[in-house]
Amino acid sequence: MTTGDGKRNGRRGDGTFAYSTCRARTAETTTLWQPFLKADSTYRQLKELVLNYRFRPGEPLSPISIADRLQVSATPVREALARLHGEDLVGSVPNRGFFAKTLNAKSMRDHYEFAFQIAVYAIERGYSQFGTGKIALPEETRVSRNDLIKNKIEQSVESQVKLIERLYIYISALADSQVMVDSIRKFNNQTRFVRLIDLEMESNFQEITADMSDLVGTLERQDVTAAVANLRRQRDRKLARMNELVTEGISRSLRQVYSE
Repeated sequence: MTTGDGKRNGRRGDGTFAYSTCRARTAETTTLWQPFLKADSTYRQLKELVLNYRFRPGEPLSPISIADRLQVSATPVREALARLHGEDLVGSVPNRGFFAKTLNAKSMRDHYEFAFQIAVYAIERGYSQFGTGKIALPEETRVSRNDLIKNKIEQSVESQVKLIERLYIYISALADSQVMVDSIRKFNNQTRFVRLIDLEMESNFQEITADMSDLVGTLERQDVTAAVANLRRQRDRKLARMNELVTEGISRSLRQVYSE
């Protein structure tokens, strides 16, 4: 049945019509959620800018300027900056606000050293417990050698970055410790820009992909010694070229900023 304005309603058991009421409630619910959706969208957009160093090193992060850039109000920007500071992705000075971090070789080396220690512990602990059936690894973190080889053929850098980060999460989950998984998620965020630059160099892309494929093989065989040796080799190579990667990262960051 239609109402006088042509809108169709549904009859309830008591003979009254409810469709318009349901639509009104749906609209009301959507309206209530809009601030939260806007805040989450703003956070994700700003996080992407921060992870890719789209601000000048040490640049003050003005909520008003960023709001204009993202075409949102300043309130969700302030909330997003607070979240990113909590994740250690932006800096903060009391009474002066937030600022963009500067890519730093020493800091990057520290992140890789810390992640290496977590990965080694997770592998050693995880495989010692496999026989007990205590560990239920999340399926979405699994990475196959075929996935890595496919990306190697396609030279898909961004996809390879995501696969490598998934593999790190998978390894950390072997320890059956949410704290370690969260630490590796933080590591992935902190080092993503350097990882992307590293993989964009063709010779490095081939080397890293081969190493990661070999690492997956050692995990499938549950060969702890070989897996740890692989991780140590990858860490040493990464640290050896960290100065070069950071120098390129800073140059790229500045080029991005001044070209916008």
